Amino acid sequence: MSFLFYQTTESKAQLIKMSAKDLTEQSTSVLYGKCSKIKSEWSADKSIIYTYVTVVPEEYIKGNLGSEVTLTIPGGQVGDIKYEVSDMPLFNEGEDVVAFIWTNPAGKNLITGGSQGRMKIEKDAKTGKRMVHGISSDVITKPEAKGIDITEKTGKPEKVLLDDFVTKLKGYAKH
Repeated sequence: MSFLFYQTTESKAQLIKMSAKDLTEQSTSVLYGKCSKIKSEWSADKSIIYTYVTVVPEEYIKGNLGSEVTLTIPGGQVGDIKYEVSDMPLFNEGEDVVAFIWTNPAGKNLITGGSQGRMKIEKDAKTGKRMVHGISSDVITKPEAKGIDITEKTGKPEKVLLDDFVTKLKGYAKH
């Protein structure tokens, strides 16, 4: 009599937590702008689906990739087939984002730090000012800092005024 045992383990990629400073320093370019087009398609050898996100920059904080940037994101859906890659950012057409981008040796523009390298910009319902959502806590210097909503204690993503965030990132880009 023989027994066959299978050990099932779940494999999860670990994403190294990166601060806004880390993201800025390790990126070729940093921008904020609008997602104008999203398209998913198979790679040439049909081994993986890539999503191509076109972003029209409103402003470059670091670097310059031109008047339109196409980001390559592993994963996506073609027809009924969905290919998911853990810790990759998701984009939506028409949304405003801050994007941390590195250009690989093959010339593809990728997101630095996986899902950490894409931050959504939304207008605050009360003030009408544009806020960056999901920022890392290193941006916040003082709890009483103007325009900053600290929600770290509640476990919710933090948000900061876009202008304050851009100023901070420009300082990181100079070093």
